[in-house]
Amino acid sequence: MAQIVRFVEANFALLFGFALVWVLGWIAYFAWRRHKSGPIHPPYAEQDVRFTERFVSGFSHKNLFTRFGGGNNALVVRVLKDALLIEPVAAFKWITPAGFNDLEHYVPKRDIVNIELIPSFGRQRFKIRFRARDGSPRTVELMLRRSQEFQSALNA
Repeated sequence: MAQIVRFVEANFALLFGFALVWVLGWIAYFAWRRHKSGPIHPPYAEQDVRFTERFVSGFSHKNLFTRFGGGNNALVVRVLKDALLIEPVAAFKWITPAGFNDLEHYVPKRDIVNIELIPSFGRQRFKIRFRARDGSPRTVELMLRRSQEFQSALNA
């Protein structure tokens, strides 16, 4: 054990540099993949935005991993004139693989099947059921601070 400690102390700069290059390499790879795949939503004008809330928490019901994963204060929710846009905040968008927690969705309002308000402690929780681009049913739960504004924007 003492030999390992001496080795790490003697080569700390080299080991640290290797770890740093490794992490930065993965971040660059994920950013390149996301850039290559393009945006998940069509461009929209600022006047099309009816509601925006940053630092929203939420999770997907796609599988067990996404139910326990999710994003805690890491999502941006926008209600557009004709769609609902859910995406991670910029920092998480570029350092995680696309579709990592199934929390990037552009959902036209016509594809929203049901929105259910779930009683919870603290923030209001919404269970949103919709049809994904491939036609499969999806469910996402979002914890919003400004729930009344969110509902009004979706109903407008």
